[in-house]
Amino acid sequence: MSSYLDQVNKCTDCGECGLICPICHVSDKGIYSPDNKIRQLGKIERNEELTKDELDTVYLCSRCGACNYVCPEDIDINGIIQYERSLIAKQKREPEKTSHIANNIITRFNPKGMDVPNMASMWVAEDLKFSEDSKLAYMAGCWVALKNVEIAQDTVRILNACGIRPKTLEKERCCGLFVIDNGHFDEIRRYAKEYTDYIESQGVEVLLVSCPACYDVMKNVYPELYRKPKYRVVSALEMFKDLYDQGKIKFDRTKGKVSMRDACPMKDVFSIPRELIGAMGYEIIEPFDGKIFCCGAPAGVKPNYPEISNAIGRITFEKSKDAEMIVSYCSFCKHHLDTISEADGSGLPVIDLSSVIWKNMRK
Repeated sequence: MSSYLDQVNKCTDCGECGLICPICHVSDKGIYSPDNKIRQLGKIERNEELTKDELDTVYLCSRCGACNYVCPEDIDINGIIQYERSLIAKQKREPEKTSHIANNIITRFNPKGMDVPNMASMWVAEDLKFSEDSKLAYMAGCWVALKNVEIAQDTVRILNACGIRPKTLEKERCCGLFVIDNGHFDEIRRYAKEYTDYIESQGVEVLLVSCPACYDVMKNVYPELYRKPKYRVVSALEMFKDLYDQGKIKFDRTKGKVSMRDACPMKDVFSIPRELIGAMGYEIIEPFDGKIFCCGAPAGVKPNYPEISNAIGRITFEKSKDAEMIVSYCSFCKHHLDTISEADGSGLPVIDLSSVIWKNMRK
């Protein structure tokens, strides 16, 4: 019996995790609540047959971590779900799409399995300035390079305007969060070692990362999988705040209402985007009262359960009707919400914080 099973047995059925879970907001199936997700552990450890709902509930989780924050028994719900998935993968029972995407990342270094020899080549524009001698390397992230190139471009434009010329990583790859979320531990340990060693070989002292998921993985997860790197990992969000505090970023004042779409991995710095947006003059609408509420896409929910994923994403639009735009700082949130907006014809744009800063930055 695993130590995780001991944690499962501590559950008091208080229901707090279900109240905060985005899946539960759009589904009336009680088995999809976080407490029921972890109750599948015993059957999974014994390799017993699972019903469709029992298997689905394990994968109907974006691993946003909100349930961990509210559990009065301090049960690692997020970690248990990851462990359940690792067992299911070893038992050859994980969803086919999950296996396919994980394999794409491990073998082709991006979730779509595209042949991308140099990821930076997908977004670098003529007006951007770089220096191969720089000790600061910029990692855009796969969903920026594949779907939201303006995030990388505007980030580098901001850096250039502040006198900073970063270097790109010729062999940039996906951070591997999807592989981590789905418990492919052996593969991701090798992957983390290879990528960490490569970045260090480039003489990097600071790794600047746009994607919040990449930031969390590179800063917090890789050291657990391999070792602490010789470089420092910094989020673009933190860099923007530092440059603003130094007076290198100044804003022309504007007006309007914007809705804040927060990134789950950046819970500890939710105040930063609000300070920057407020400094521009915008009034901020809080669709989720400044608390974690996942967009509904990560960890395989979007490809495996698109209807549920989209229903969760629509909540952001429903709570942002009085805004002129939704401001995001997560490339995967933006990608997910953009697809919903396009399908529904909402007309409400989803703009990354980097682009909002660049537009309102005094040149």
